[in-house]
Amino acid sequence: MEYSPGLRGVIAGETKISTVGMEGTSLRYRGYDAIKLTDTHTYEDVASLIIDDDLNGSDFTAFFQKYYTELDSDKNINNLLEQIKSRLHPMDVIRTIVSYIGESEKKSDLEATTQISAAVAYVIASYNDSKTSELNDEYTVASSMLSDEASKDQLQALDDILILYAEHGFNASTFATRVTGSTRSDLTSSIVSGIGTLKGELHGGANERAVELINSFQDVEDATVGVMKMLDEKKKIMGFGHGVYKIQDPRSPVVKSWVKKLISDDDAKLRFEIAKKIDQIMDQEKKLFPNVDFYGGLLLSELNFNVNLFTPIFVAGRSVGWAAHYFEQREDDTLIRPAAKYIGVEERD
Repeated sequence: MEYSPGLRGVIAGETKISTVGMEGTSLRYRGYDAIKLTDTHTYEDVASLIIDDDLNGSDFTAFFQKYYTELDSDKNINNLLEQIKSRLHPMDVIRTIVSYIGESEKKSDLEATTQISAAVAYVIASYNDSKTSELNDEYTVASSMLSDEASKDQLQALDDILILYAEHGFNASTFATRVTGSTRSDLTSSIVSGIGTLKGELHGGANERAVELINSFQDVEDATVGVMKMLDEKKKIMGFGHGVYKIQDPRSPVVKSWVKKLISDDDAKLRFEIAKKIDQIMDQEKKLFPNVDFYGGLLLSELNFNVNLFTPIFVAGRSVGWAAHYFEQREDDTLIRPAAKYIGVEERD
């Protein structure tokens, strides 16, 4: 049996949900170009597509509004939030709240998924300094995480990045979700597995590391010197290259264009110039392209999110993809149980 470290290139299952990296660049959700969907549909529509193969997001929107409103008036949930937010990272808070809510009654796949989505968004909103109380009818999920003063451009920008985060094949957190689901465990347990996996910096934390790198430089010249030094020292530059895409991450130009459009002051403009310089250097020196995380961190900064909320927002988008893979794995009903290559000592007496 051939061994592949990290299961790279190993086909571990079949899926009808998405294709990633076809022709080196594309991303499709159930046959639809995900990039084009950002121009024509909202996250609610895409969430419905991923779960139910239906581009009408009206039911997802209705369920989301219902559960988000219930959370707002649930004293037990809000008391728990206040107890744990002061001592836990937001990713741990989300994991705890999703686990706490659980599944108390039988729901449709779409409704069960939406309840989890609402819980994640509600936790993120609880960190806002400004009030988040009014849900926008067009961009419901995005509005639930932004303040009431958010502009339409800000709502649409967050909506787009949620669409781009929604699904991405058999990545680490999705595979973890499927592994848990393959044991016939419940949806909540499987999603919690995905959240725990996404917390690692080699997966969901890359956008945090990328924006921290950009913010570490004073100006474009400082970035040029600093990045070249890092390359000479063979240090990893977060936010570049991809394990599946070979030519370009198709999500990155969408995110980059929003950063350019939302620049609000001279400091934001400088950070964008620094980011573009780093991008240029990585192309010239390493032939590496930026992935969605590189400009994604800047976009979330422009939307006034703190760095520790970047990965939680990833969860807010990806939860529907995890759920779809859970349901698909349960339908397949095959336990995922790979073999291991033993490299320890030989047989002992």
